[in-house]
Amino acid sequence: MEKQAAAIFDGEKVKQLSQLFDAPQYAQQFIDLARKAGPCRDLRIRAKAVLTDAEGKPVINPKTKAPMVGWADWNPSTAKVA
Repeated sequence: MEKQAAAIFDGEKVKQLSQLFDAPQYAQQFIDLARKAGPCRDLRIRAKAVLTDAEGKPVINPKTKAPMVGWADWNPSTAKVA
């Protein structure tokens, strides 16, 4: 039974819990409210960003020659302040 439970929790299936927010601080407020409402795990903020490889170089789409954009984890410490 423990092996089965570990296999279930090891699988990572990302599910969007809320509507899209226009700023990360609003998403952080939603996470704070969700944690106060009850037990939850793996809540994180994701934002559209240029995808990078292991060396930090942008991944280029071979068809369009443009950098690929996708969902990436948002980290407040690396975010640029305008």
